Amino acid sequence: MLQPNTIPTKEPNIRVGIILPEDKQKNVSINIPIKSSYKIEIDGKKSNIGQQEVNINIKENRLNCEIGTKKYENCDQVKFKKLIEEAYVVVKPVVAGRVFHWKKQIEVKLPDTIEIKVQDKNLLLVNELPLEDYLMCVATSEMGAKCPTALIEVQTVVARSWMLANVEKKHIDLGIDVCNDDCCQRYQGINNLTMHSIQGTKNTRGKVIMYDKKICDARYSKSCGGMMERFENLWEGEPLPYMQNIPDMPKQSNFNVDLTKEENATDWIFLNPKTFCSPHTIDEKELKQYLGNVDEEGKYFRWKEEISQEELTKNLNEKLNLNVKNVLKITPRKRAGSGRMLELEIEYVDVDDKIMKKIIYKDYNVRLVLHPKFLFSSAIVIKDEKDNNGLSTKFIYYGAGWGHGAGMCQIGALGMSLKGYKTEEILSHYYPDSEYVKIY
Repeated sequence: MLQPNTIPTKEPNIRVGIILPEDKQKNVSINIPIKSSYKIEIDGKKSNIGQQEVNINIKENRLNCEIGTKKYENCDQVKFKKLIEEAYVVVKPVVAGRVFHWKKQIEVKLPDTIEIKVQDKNLLLVNELPLEDYLMCVATSEMGAKCPTALIEVQTVVARSWMLANVEKKHIDLGIDVCNDDCCQRYQGINNLTMHSIQGTKNTRGKVIMYDKKICDARYSKSCGGMMERFENLWEGEPLPYMQNIPDMPKQSNFNVDLTKEENATDWIFLNPKTFCSPHTIDEKELKQYLGNVDEEGKYFRWKEEISQEELTKNLNEKLNLNVKNVLKITPRKRAGSGRMLELEIEYVDVDDKIMKKIIYKDYNVRLVLHPKFLFSSAIVIKDEKDNNGLSTKFIYYGAGWGHGAGMCQIGALGMSLKGYKTEEILSHYYPDSEYVKIY
């Protein structure tokens, strides 16, 4: 695993969680396509296995493993170690889009070492591999293989920097560095690996962005909506000077509108400004070919989403443990510099017919409570439709962007690369005053 507060001088190995206990998965199938390419260790006992399928399931909090006609019961750990360089295994099912509305099950091709054990009565499957091998897969899991070289390189550098900054440590209790999904970084093994992404990793090997002699905590999201967000408005911790409210436009644009003001934010969200991530730069009908294979085709820059009174009431009660009978009004109280919500007030009638108010703080929580699918962004304008009694029957969200909006805007970086901007120029735009440095 990565060491905290350490800048490596050589390529490290990392541990990636592919199936997590929260997936509540009891069964997994692992296929070995290349004959005699792996050895398997079951509780430390080794044997080579040929081209076949291995089925593993949980029974009474222990692993049962079937390899052909052989059965191994009451096991603690099953481990696959490669015998040849090109070896990989096919694992299914694996969750993609964990906790998000696009959640689905896929199969993934994983290189190198695989470990499986029981954790909290469910499966934990970990892929251990060299960092650079991981990164060449991240580039085309996060974004599509058809992206220009500059975008592939930028995505790789940003992913490497975020990984080595090693700040969040979301899954350290599981003995892994990151998971395979959007809460960390998308990693779908070698499913989408191309010579393009391999070369992008080789071109940037060991290169990161740094600020004040530290590797940048290089967060990124799908679309900033035209204005980048500040770190401290989204997460706990001190402000990061390289994450600012900057318009996703050329520097000479001189755009200067305060989106913390409600009227400005409303105008901005209903506009279609010319930014790197807007349809002015790349038509959203063409966007799907450049995105990751689990991304949905749709509108990322400006969008509209509706929810009924009944759906919203149910979601608020489930997510906040309230007793909402009807929602009366949803009012923005405070916005961040990208127009995203810092505070949102929900006025409602409870089951005792009392009028109550609930304040929701921060972008993530707003997105969580306003829609069961997890809202694309909290940079929203909220309208409603009322019945003859003046009760809201439907709420309509008009939104800007897709994700938290801090750091690199992936669609904006794509737009810049299509316009001919170079790798360092794109990095400098999204992480101002950072340095592009080779550390190994």
